[in-house]
Amino acid sequence: MDQQCVADALAGVLIEAAEDREAALDNEIERLDKLTTDDLEELRRKRMEQMKSVHADRRKKAAIGHGEYTMIEEKDFFDVAKKSSLIVVHFWRESTWRCEIMDKHIKQLCQKHWGTRFVKINAEKAPYLTEKLHIWCLPSLVICKDGKTDHTIVGFSEFSNGDDVSTEELEQVLAKWGAIQGDLD
Repeated sequence: MDQQCVADALAGVLIEAAEDREAALDNEIERLDKLTTDDLEELRRKRMEQMKSVHADRRKKAAIGHGEYTMIEEKDFFDVAKKSSLIVVHFWRESTWRCEIMDKHIKQLCQKHWGTRFVKINAEKAPYLTEKLHIWCLPSLVICKDGKTDHTIVGFSEFSNGDDVSTEELEQVLAKWGAIQGDLD
């Protein structure tokens, strides 16, 4: 008898939720049906303004290196950090094969996440930064927000599959730390 009561209560809750959703959809359809030509033109105008703004922002960010994965010198680090609010810095060494794994994934992510600047620095040629940022394992990804270091991903320690990390898992970890924004399709 208790199972029947639980099932009836659950069915009642589900029906109520479905009715609420249906009412919300009906209200939205009714609102859309009442739109006039002027309303549609205003929506179109606002959408065009939004698209132009996004395009201008993208062009501005592309001019300072967003959308690319570039190597920078130690002396350029602070200038790059001032120009972009979100940066992922890959400290790497040419002879470290695991750095190539990280490179492969970052090359894909930099094209998708325009809001973040992705750069790499040769750790052997950047002794000041490696000491100041406590880089002791390669690869290391340093996440900088508004010119300040926020978090460091040391090696592959934060990935469930270690160095068999997928681009998607790297993307999720970067999103978790706020290094990238937007939809994770």
